[in-house]
Amino acid sequence: MADSGQDLMTAMSETRKLLNDCLIFYKNNGRQLADAEMKYRIALRKEVFRLRQEDGVAWTACYDLARGQEDVAKLRFERDIRKSDYECCYEKILQLKIELRIIENELTAERQGM
Repeated sequence: MADSGQDLMTAMSETRKLLNDCLIFYKNNGRQLADAEMKYRIALRKEVFRLRQEDGVAWTACYDLARGQEDVAKLRFERDIRKSDYECCYEKILQLKIELRIIENELTAERQGM
């Protein structure tokens, strides 16, 4: 039984470390996501206005055409990748929190002799 308690403590320590690493990644990735979003929106805005001013495209069509422009599409792709990483990291954080609760409950049960 003592080994089991030690194993649970080791698992808890490793899970906490992983959770801390995920939180750091989440923070950094959130900033990268915000930066990617900003770059995408600025490029989109510039292309929409360029299409309207230089090419005389109707406002109603500018937005769709601008999103299809290669540079704008690449920036949107980068933004979407960052968003996916951000959301995956968030889900991993939730999963690790649940895992910690399970380990804590197992430790409590072992201490109570259950």
